[in-house]
Formats: sequence, C-alpha cells, structure tokens
Amino acid sequence: MFIISIYRNDQMKFCKECGALMLPGKDKNGNKVFKCKCGVIEKFSEDESENYKISTEIKRDLKFEVVNAKEIIDWKEKNLKSTIKNFKCPKCGYNKASLETRQTRSADEGMTV
Repeated sequence: MFIISIYRNDQMKFCKECGALMLPGKDKNGNKVFKCKCGVIEKFSEDESENYKISTEIKRDLKFEVVNAKEIIDWKEKNLKSTIKNFKCPKCGYNKASLETRQTRSADEGMTV
C-alpha cells in the first residue's frame, strides 16, 4: 500500500481543471509549484509552502518461499492437463488435445480455459 497525503490546514490541494490531487514539485526555473497529471501548474509563495505538509507511507508484507521448480512443473503436468480423447484436428489431423486452466486476472473473476 502506498499513501501520499498533502494538506494545508487539513485541506488537500485539488486541480481546478480535472479535480485530481495536485502534487508539489518544481518548475523549469526551480520555483516551487503544484503539478497535476493533466498538466496544470499552480505556483505558491514561500510562506505558503511552509504551511503544507507532505507525508508518505509505504506498507508492504514480503513473503519469500523457496520452491523446487521441477516439483511444481511435475505437479502441473500431472494435475492440470487432461487429454481429450476422440478429438481430431480438422486441419492437421492430430488426434490429441490438452486442456489447461489458468487464473489470468484477480481471484474474483472466472477462470480462463
């Protein structure tokens, strides 16, 4: 999780054009400005810049597990593929096919065959 909060007197700075959160930065001349992803740039004075607080918080749980790739491949070959019998390809005449299921997106979506 990555959180950035920018506020002045408990109010965040939003773009007047698109409504997105504006982030502090510097323009080409090195002046402090607020920049928006849509390209809008707003300047602010030094005394105004001291009233803004920027805080960043990154939370991430990393888990490492040592696995044997050969065991995974063997298990996959054994459990995830099934031969479909009595199938003949109309183009090449090959008489075997396999079916494999995979999760291609998030867990709450249906599987892809």
